[in-house]
Amino acid sequence: MKHFILLLSIFLFSCASGREATYQDLLTQFEDAPTPEYYRSEIAMDTPRPDTDEHTEEDAFLTEVEAKVLKFQREFQAQLESETPIPEPFYGFSVPQMKAYRELATEAGKAEATLAESVSLELLLAIGYEWSPAIKAARKKMRATVEQYPQAVYLDNVLRQYNAFTKQLDTKIGQPRHKEMMAMNFPFPDMLALKGQIVTEDVQIAQREIDIALRDLVTDIKLAYYDYLYLNEAIEINRENQELLRQMIQIAQAKFRAGIGKYHSVIMAQVEFSKLSDSIITLEERRETVIARINTLLNRPADAMLGKPLPLAYEDAAQPLGELYALALKSRQEIQRQKLVISKMNLIIQLAGRMAYPDASLGTSYFENRMKLSPTFSTQRTLNPKHSALFGQKDAYIREVEIKADAMQQKLTELENNTRFSVKKHHFGMETADRSIALYRTTLLPQARSALEAANTAYQAAQVDFISFLDAQRTLLKFRLGEQRAFRDHRQHLAQLEQAVGRVLPKQAMEE
Repeated sequence: MKHFILLLSIFLFSCASGREATYQDLLTQFEDAPTPEYYRSEIAMDTPRPDTDEHTEEDAFLTEVEAKVLKFQREFQAQLESETPIPEPFYGFSVPQMKAYRELATEAGKAEATLAESVSLELLLAIGYEWSPAIKAARKKMRATVEQYPQAVYLDNVLRQYNAFTKQLDTKIGQPRHKEMMAMNFPFPDMLALKGQIVTEDVQIAQREIDIALRDLVTDIKLAYYDYLYLNEAIEINRENQELLRQMIQIAQAKFRAGIGKYHSVIMAQVEFSKLSDSIITLEERRETVIARINTLLNRPADAMLGKPLPLAYEDAAQPLGELYALALKSRQEIQRQKLVISKMNLIIQLAGRMAYPDASLGTSYFENRMKLSPTFSTQRTLNPKHSALFGQKDAYIREVEIKADAMQQKLTELENNTRFSVKKHHFGMETADRSIALYRTTLLPQARSALEAANTAYQAAQVDFISFLDAQRTLLKFRLGEQRAFRDHRQHLAQLEQAVGRVLPKQAMEE
């Protein structure tokens, strides 16, 4: 075993010594080797080289199209830097009052202090517009889409640069093997323009996404604000009735002590008072949930302070139902977006059809081999389309995209049908709420108030029992809460109707 280890060590040492000797020999040969002729003539001697154009040769047509494509990029970037990145936004934030609120939103401390005192619907909308992550994400998406314009022209620039390079390439060794690309001198006239149009459709789709995010944010804030307003009114109404019951309890106790009343009247009044207290607690908890919802929409902590809501005027939509249908089919953002998607798909079909047929060339490839030392495999590309591969309209990808375009057209029809249904549903909800408000104001509330006054007078005169007074009080409470619910329902249906139409509707004031 010892002899084996000794022999192995001697063998490894010999191998290492041999490698070192071989390396030294190679290093000596490299240092002593003569300088190549090409190095002396072209590099070391700095022989003047023929003048060559290191820049891309300008093509008038492609340069013009590229300039138009990048012009769209500058225009959309300017829109992104403006107050609103969409031509006709769902909600206008450029009026003086909204501008003041938006400036307030830039100072977080002042905005938080204002929100803690009292809030109006316009204040919440303006701050939501400035703070909402959904709006910011939609604008970032559009900004990213605008960056597709340079990418659309990038491939053509690279091909022209490579063409200019290979055309001027001179290695001084052997016969030149490459020549100029005919495809870049005779391009399809609308390839680059189609790419730019496709990017434009993408940017316009991103604009509709911003408007959808804005529309949904405005609608959600309105729905939550109307709930907030209703709950505050409901709490105040219950507290007023609670105060009325407190007075009646004192009257019932005085009558009982005087021997002209019954003890069960006092018990019934106290039970009713406790029920109202529980209702107030429930309404306050619901209010806290609505406050959390509003804070979430404003990108605030859910438990942040929110002041009392300011009252709103009673307004109604001015257009009849038939006009609303036509307006919704024209203005709803989902329908506009779907039409843009279909238009983009048609452009993709055109582009695929152009790309399916090869560009014009005189030989076997873009960079043609003139030496012909050996046969090469490539598709023949000539100016004669008869010699080109027949895979244009029969290409499977084009058929796939055409089928998808048909499916999108059916999706557009579905969107239009659903839009008509939404308009009808919320218009009907508004009419129902209008009738309820009118019924409460003209009939139910006046009668309930008269009944309560009569029952109160009769009870104090010992002409009716306490149960009659409680029934009258419960009826008035129910009708007052019902009126406030009808106001809330009307406003919420109006907000959802505007969401379905895709536009803030002109309104007419209703009698208070």
